[in-house]
Amino acid sequence: MRYLTLFLILFLLTFSGGQKIAAQATGSRSVNLAHLDHLYRTVRLANGAEVGTVAIYSEAPDYRLVTDADEGFTCVDDVARAALLLLHEPDLATNTGKQTRLRAMTEFVLQLQAVGLDAGAGYFYNFLWPDGSINKTFKTSVAEPNFWSWRAMWHLAEVQAYYKKRDPKLADRIQSAIQRLTTAVLRDFLGKPKRFTSVRGVRVPSWLPFGSGSDQAALMLIGLATIQQQMPRANLLKLIDLLGEGIIAMQKGGPGQYPYGAILSYENTWHAYASDQAYALLRVGKALNKPAWQAAARREIDNFYPYLLREGLLESFAVEQTGGVIKAVASNKFSQIAYGVRPMIWASLEAYEQTRDPKYATMAMQFSRWFLGENPAGVVMYDRTTGRGYDGIGPNAVVNRNSGAESTIESLWAFQRLEQYPEIN
Repeated sequence: MRYLTLFLILFLLTFSGGQKIAAQATGSRSVNLAHLDHLYRTVRLANGAEVGTVAIYSEAPDYRLVTDADEGFTCVDDVARAALLLLHEPDLATNTGKQTRLRAMTEFVLQLQAVGLDAGAGYFYNFLWPDGSINKTFKTSVAEPNFWSWRAMWHLAEVQAYYKKRDPKLADRIQSAIQRLTTAVLRDFLGKPKRFTSVRGVRVPSWLPFGSGSDQAALMLIGLATIQQQMPRANLLKLIDLLGEGIIAMQKGGPGQYPYGAILSYENTWHAYASDQAYALLRVGKALNKPAWQAAARREIDNFYPYLLREGLLESFAVEQTGGVIKAVASNKFSQIAYGVRPMIWASLEAYEQTRDPKYATMAMQFSRWFLGENPAGVVMYDRTTGRGYDGIGPNAVVNRNSGAESTIESLWAFQRLEQYPEIN
């Protein structure tokens, strides 16, 4: 039995209600794709293409699939994440079902790219309507440089290498989509002036997505760095450097100085969701030999992550700066969601991977306990027996037991990565 599983059992047996929870932690894997399979559907688009989708909403108690009236029923943001999850499944090479779904979801992402004379050509639409038509008008679905386009880039960059030998024709289509996207990205970001602005006294860069969006820049960094490794280009490397520099410029405070090396997400705020900056700096810093980026990531992990753990996690906070002093002007503990915990697990494990310092493994396990019941609600937020990741913990520690795509995938992502380190105990 894996050491990780043993550790989880020992911990859970000592936790309140631990016998019931420990029963869920037995077996060879913590990753259970049953609920993700429930969310999955194949759909025929209006143009005849058959694609794989993942439902954005699934409501308790019967976990029926729900369509949003403004957006649709599935989106690139979630399908790209689900595809990346399958791409890193340990049995992908032999599991034809997973192979089929990976291909169908990759087709979905390809089909939602805006091309030709479409507004935002090169970027991606996000949502799909139940009739198979693309939502091209709602604000969270238009083709633009936004989260869903970066998710698509990350997914396509990684899956292109997978298909290069297995399906060269599909790999060529993926490469063409990547080329269209990088052309748009270089046009829209490489020429931005390298300037700073001030928000409540906090100095922030203005050349990242939406000016200072280091959360989005982190996703861009991961995708662009993968593309750069596959097909090196001087202008792409220049943009990667600018993005990394902008992310580091959003780091505030340090050891003993609030907010303890946190990398702010946007303007003068930090939020837990999408807080992949440290992971991105570590991963890309290693790949492109940028030790200063790795050091900045470790500053956040070494100083800010322990603060988060002491606080029982946070949802967000805002700061202001007067002179050299930064102080909080607002702080929120809720809502707490899987998407706000998984990034810290990934960053801690990446730091462990690169340094083999056991303190990072310990930190990853401390964050993972949120999923297992060590949270303000005292409720297991990832149910291994069903594969459901619950949608969050709200004010007064009320649990939202719906289980949509994002919470399910982010929960599975956390444990899929943890499983890669059986020596952790």
